[in-house]
Amino acid sequence: MKFYESKNGSINCFYRSRLVVSVGLDDIRTFDYYQYAAERLLIEGMEHGHKLPELKGQFIKFIKKIRYEEIRKNKITLEDRETILLPFLMLCRLKEIDPDGNKEGLLIMPRKQIRSHQR
Repeated sequence: MKFYESKNGSINCFYRSRLVVSVGLDDIRTFDYYQYAAERLLIEGMEHGHKLPELKGQFIKFIKKIRYEEIRKNKITLEDRETILLPFLMLCRLKEIDPDGNKEGLLIMPRKQIRSHQR
């Protein structure tokens, strides 16, 4: 998996010391946008009759599968990366994954500012 960067930087998810997904951030798709989308997806899952422990288990299995699958080596689309990002954010919201943990968590990297040379 490689790091993806957009206009406003990127959000990167690590699980058990491995990069699982990297998604670029821009003016429309901000970190808050992805957090809101993850929360909506969780609410919709519960509205469809799924219990919270069941959802947590499915999300953890999904993240583990992605971590060990060959999908990390193949070129994946933005939609694929967003599909991986949302369950990861849900698990952070549900306190299953510590967003600031040593071996797993989120790394939000703003875009590096380029300084112009003034003469």
